[in-house]
Parts: sequence; structure tokens; C-alpha cells
Amino acid sequence: MTFLPLSNPAQLVIRNQEYFELEHLVVVGLPADDLTPYLLGDGVGYITALTRDFSAYRRLLPIESRMAERFSLTFAPILPAEFSRPVDGVLIFLQKSKPLMDFWLEMVLSFLPENAPVWLVGENDEGIKSWKKRLKESFGVVKSVDNARHCVLLEASESLKKPESFTLEPWFEIFSVTAGSANMDITSLPGVFSHGRMDKGAQVLLETLNAVPSGKVLDFGCGAGVISAYINTLPGEYDFTLVDCDALALASINKTMNATGSKSFTVLPSDGLSEVTGQFDLIISNPPFHQGVKTHYEVTEQFLAQSRKMLRPGGELRIVANSFLRYPPIIQKAFGRCDTLLVKDGFSVYRAVNRN
Repeated sequence: MTFLPLSNPAQLVIRNQEYFELEHLVVVGLPADDLTPYLLGDGVGYITALTRDFSAYRRLLPIESRMAERFSLTFAPILPAEFSRPVDGVLIFLQKSKPLMDFWLEMVLSFLPENAPVWLVGENDEGIKSWKKRLKESFGVVKSVDNARHCVLLEASESLKKPESFTLEPWFEIFSVTAGSANMDITSLPGVFSHGRMDKGAQVLLETLNAVPSGKVLDFGCGAGVISAYINTLPGEYDFTLVDCDALALASINKTMNATGSKSFTVLPSDGLSEVTGQFDLIISNPPFHQGVKTHYEVTEQFLAQSRKMLRPGGELRIVANSFLRYPPIIQKAFGRCDTLLVKDGFSVYRAVNRN
């Protein structure tokens, strides 16, 4: 059995275990740790959990397998509209994105029974302290339960509003992007990287894509799909594989690519390259280096080191990254050479070719 260390917010929850001794607890944004076995082992009857993060989902699956009679885990943007049993309370793990939190809170309010409590837990550097005031817009009673390990646990009750219905569709935002002579409509959900706008790094990358040879394209960390949507406007025939760990991004990219008229694309949830098979003519990325508010390089560094073996002979890797990130040595080690195509506005575009 693999041990998954408890995050600081999860430790604060365990410290206040008595609040969560319910028949059915819904957990939104469940982290990849051993919180679930702790809760189920000490007073919680059943847990329904949602995660947007595929890497967390993969790590939590063994727990769901062991405890399937009392634990249901969903990887998706939102929870199912109906539950198999009454909900007694909801625990939400704070996310960095305020629009995402507003989105999830609206979802919770849509199914929350009258007088059932909602708990919100998060770290100080994620902005948890500001949420006591924000929660008062939706609840009559909001109080601080505990404050430890640089985290705060809040409790809210007596909801002041209940949406008549909650569905995913109204939350998709369509925004227009112009790059070169191309005009594209991009669709994104709250919480998706660069929601509702073109990211500066992606804009710099697109400036280097005057032409792309036909073939198989892997878009790693695709987000809402700006890069692939642009490539689809270029002359050529492309077969896209679009990869992201975020369920919100995957729902968004489907909308974006359908709008482009592309007839050949596959959308994959993946933890790094865990679910990706086959070889490609182009691997392209504006890779993430943050998880929440924390800098996190490991996934991108592994992707760069492994990407060569997923390229056909003559195939190309092209990425954009903040210029201060030390990616060129990793690329050079994997490929033997790393070229810098453009440095602009604090971003650099790197290119490497599989010359085997």
C-alpha cells in the first residue's frame, strides 16, 4: 500500500475530525493524499469526491478500489447532478482561481440541502483569509473553525440563495484571438489557464509558427487550445493529440477544436505523458510550471526529457517558457542541441529536432 502524505489543509481537517462525522460527506477538490482513509476510518459513512487534477485522480484510484463501498471518486469539471444518497455536508479545498471557486460554489449551492454546512479549507498564501467575507455573500453564518499549519478552516451555513439549476454550458466563455492573419474563437471554463484571454507566452510561441509540416501533432498542456487552434488555420493536414491534466481544460479544448472544424483530434487526460502513446511529427507546448500558487517544475522537466522518444526521425519539439527557467540544458541533454528561436517579453521559444 502506497502512503500518500497529508497536505497541510488535510492535516487541519483531521485535527477537526469531529465536524465531519457525517453519513455522507461531499469533498470538492480532493488532494492526492490519505485524507479519505482517515475520514472513513473515524466517523464518516460515505465520501463522494471530485478532483479536476488527473495526477491526483491516478494517485487516489487505489484508495477508491480498496474502499469502493464507501468512496466514490470523480475526475470531471463538476459533480454529477444527482447523488445516490442524501448529502449531509460539503468540504471544499480552496483553489487558486477565484472564478473557479465561484463556479464550484454555485455548483455546491445547487445541491446543498437546507441547513447543511459547507467547510472551506486552504492555505494562507492561497488567499483563504479573504474567503470569510466572500462566503457571507452566499451564507448567513460564516465562522472560523481553526487556524494552524499556515491554513484556515471555515464553516458556512444557512445558505441565502439556491440556483434553480446548475449545468456546465453557461460557464463556457468564448473569446476571440488574433494571431498573424488568423482569427480564432477559443472556449474556456473558469480555472483553465489563461481563462478568457490569450496568454503572453502562447502569443510569443505563435509568432514562430509561420508554417508547420503536415502530420501528427502532440499539444502538451493544451489548456483551452489556442496553439492547436492556430496550427489548424495553417496550410496542411494535421492529426492532433491534445493533452492536459485539468478536467476543466479538457472540456474546454473539445469545444475549441470543434469550433475550428478540425476532423482529426483526440483529447486525453494525462499525468505528464502517462497516457500518451505513439510517435509524432511535432510536439508543441506552453508547459505549466505552477500548481496552485507553488512553483513546480517536475512534470515539465520529465516531459522534456522523455519527448525525444515520442518524436519520429526528423520530428520537432517546440516550446515557449519564461526565460528564467533552465529548460535548455534539459533539452540539450535529451536531443544533443537546443536552438532559441525567439526571446521576447520575458519568454523564450526553444526548438529541438530528433536527428536519429
